[in-house]
Amino acid sequence: MELVRLELKNFLSYREGELDFTGLHLAALVGPNGAGKSSLLDAITWALWGRTSRLDRDQDHLVHRGEKEARVSLTFRLGEAVYRVTRVRRRGKGNIMLDFQMLAPRQRVLSGAGVRETQEEINRVLQIDFDTFVNSAFIRQGRADEFTTKTPAGRKEVLAEILRLDQWAELEERAKEKIRQIDLQLDNLKWRMDEHEQELQRRPEYEAAFRQASMEHLARQEEREAAEREWEALRRDEDRARAMRERLRELEEQRGEIEGHLARLKEQIAQLQESLGRWQELTRRREAILAAWEELQRAREALARMEEASREAHALRERRMELEKRIAVARERLEGERRQLQAEIEAIVARAARRSELEAEAANIRRRLDERPALEEEIRTLKERQQALQTERGERQNENRRLYQEMKDLEARIQAISQIGAECPTCRRPLPEEERRRLQQEWEQEGRRRGDRYRENQARLQAIDQEQGQLEARLKECERLLKELSGLELRMEQIEAELREIRGELQRLEEKRQALREIEQRLREDRVAPEEQAALHEIDAALAALGYDIETHDALRRRVRELEEAGQEWHRLQEAERRIPQEEEALHRLEEIYRMERERQDRLQKEWERLEEERKALEERLKIMPEASRRVEAARQAEREARDRVIAAKQRLENCDRLEEELVQLRKEKIQLEEEKGLYRDLQVAFSRNGIPAMIIETILPEIEEEANRILQRLTDGRLTVRFRSQRETKSGTVQETLDILISDEGEERPYENFSGGEKFRVDFAIRLALSRVLARRSGTPLRLLVVDEGFGSQDQTGRERLIEALNTVKDEFSTVLIISHLEEFQDAFPVRIEVRKTANGSQLHVVR
Repeated sequence: MELVRLELKNFLSYREGELDFTGLHLAALVGPNGAGKSSLLDAITWALWGRTSRLDRDQDHLVHRGEKEARVSLTFRLGEAVYRVTRVRRRGKGNIMLDFQMLAPRQRVLSGAGVRETQEEINRVLQIDFDTFVNSAFIRQGRADEFTTKTPAGRKEVLAEILRLDQWAELEERAKEKIRQIDLQLDNLKWRMDEHEQELQRRPEYEAAFRQASMEHLARQEEREAAEREWEALRRDEDRARAMRERLRELEEQRGEIEGHLARLKEQIAQLQESLGRWQELTRRREAILAAWEELQRAREALARMEEASREAHALRERRMELEKRIAVARERLEGERRQLQAEIEAIVARAARRSELEAEAANIRRRLDERPALEEEIRTLKERQQALQTERGERQNENRRLYQEMKDLEARIQAISQIGAECPTCRRPLPEEERRRLQQEWEQEGRRRGDRYRENQARLQAIDQEQGQLEARLKECERLLKELSGLELRMEQIEAELREIRGELQRLEEKRQALREIEQRLREDRVAPEEQAALHEIDAALAALGYDIETHDALRRRVRELEEAGQEWHRLQEAERRIPQEEEALHRLEEIYRMERERQDRLQKEWERLEEERKALEERLKIMPEASRRVEAARQAEREARDRVIAAKQRLENCDRLEEELVQLRKEKIQLEEEKGLYRDLQVAFSRNGIPAMIIETILPEIEEEANRILQRLTDGRLTVRFRSQRETKSGTVQETLDILISDEGEERPYENFSGGEKFRVDFAIRLALSRVLARRSGTPLRLLVVDEGFGSQDQTGRERLIEALNTVKDEFSTVLIISHLEEFQDAFPVRIEVRKTANGSQLHVVR
């Protein structure tokens, strides 16, 4: 993996930050403690895995103080592919956004449905996790000698941690847990097998009980069947008695229905006899009814002719009223036109009187508008001067902020070396007195120069503020005048439009006066709606010719009403002649039905008396039913109890058969669990510290040793070599597991503790760098980044030069090598420096090439 670009926003001490790794092959990352150097490394791991070397629990602290969210975007290259991952943290639990994209060779989105799916895709592409990346790419501060200063057992633990061999301890514990689970299963199996064997010993007892219960059940079954036969005979008699009672109820209902039917028939016969008498009486007055009917028909014909004349007269009168309304509307319309023309003529005359006044106002406005070009030019000049002053003000303010910070830094540095015997504020070396005075004088002179420039800027800023106030006042006055001119332009347009309207209206004034004279003449001569007035004369002539008389019409209506009763009697006479034969026939049918219903009533009475006698005899016999029911229930209960005993005995025998089968299966399962337990015991041994982890360490030690000696060759001119010993012979002659570090100085092996601090550091650095290289190769992902976060103050000048030479030797194996150091002479040995400074706006990055 090769880093391309890192972008930060509100992350830890950074508000804004961007680092382009292009060309950063070998670089020093410098800056005071707390400036934010380690935060850059945290940003890389947080973007990729959401983890840092600190603050993993409460990640709200990753957000810059006072801000709502932190954002880190990291672009990296894997082979020919270029990727970009962006992670955002908003304050509050769970507020995480993660975006993953491929930028080359073609752009596409790789983000999943959520943060978890996206992280899984990042892990799949990287093929390396957080711990492996940190242990292989970072040599963190204070941990270079972590391996060499430990005891042999401690070295194995450190190596196991770096190689992540703790997974084998987890597997060992899982094997132990599986063995404990199998032991619990074996105990449970033994208990179940003992229970099964105890139950199977009682089989002969269960077989005898089953035979006895079967014989008793057969006897109880015969008793139950006899009781049920007696009960069924009684039930049949009970059904017969119930059917008889039902039939008696039906006969009672039928008797009641027949009595009601006879009463209704008698009433209907009386009503028919009365109706027939009325119809016969009407036929006896037939001649008088017919004479009145004929007179009614003649009166109705005369009334119909009079009604037609009335409708025609009504239509003519309605038409006459409509014509009169239309004539009135036409006259009113002409009156409205006359009034409208009079108002328009008066308005035109009144507006024409304002013509000279408007023309004078227009001439005055034109003189004012001629001032506009000069006013606009003055406004443009004022704004340009304002912009120039604003730019100058910003530049001087920025310069003063920088000068203020620089003076504070100089003051702190002067204070730090003001005492005799002071130390260098960066490397903590004692400063010679002459060097201390020289530095103090140079810094004081530099502070005075910056102070003079600061005061000069302050004076100029005050002058700028005064001039800007004057410019602002004049600009407001010019803009007010320009706004007034814009209002005058609008008024000018209104005046010109009104003058055009007045000239047009004066041209139409004579036409309107002529139209008014014509309308007034038509009103005087009553020449309004001539067609309607002609139609009105024709309607008056038609009404006179129709000759309709309303009194004659009323007399005919009264005579028709008087003769209506005779008409109704004529209709009843027609109905009587039709109904008399029908009602005579209906009366004969009702009398016959009444006779047949009386005969049916006698038959039902005889059947009811016979069924009543049979019912009483059956109910007397059914009195023994309760006792018979008790005998049946007792027999059934005895049979059920006997059957339950048979079922229980049979179930016990069937349970014995099932237990025998289960016992065979449990014995097989016991054998399988014992075999599985043996396998897990073998796995426990293999996963233990002296198993596979010891074999892995034994295998990787030669590779680490070879890599460390290759680096030491550069650091010590081949004088020092290192050798790892994983086993040694005890005094008793046995072999003991260990992890000793043997250092050879020009062929002579000496203990690690006898070497100087600089030599120890070179050995520590070589071993730690070798561990990083080996771990990176074994991860399967080629890492192109190395970060050395370690102090080199223990090295002399020669040692530092050799460390630089060693770094130059291995730099071609990496795309980027970052060295974090505060030693100025050490920083100057690198072609590129990344300076980190903490300012009021957060940490700032500055690359010096």
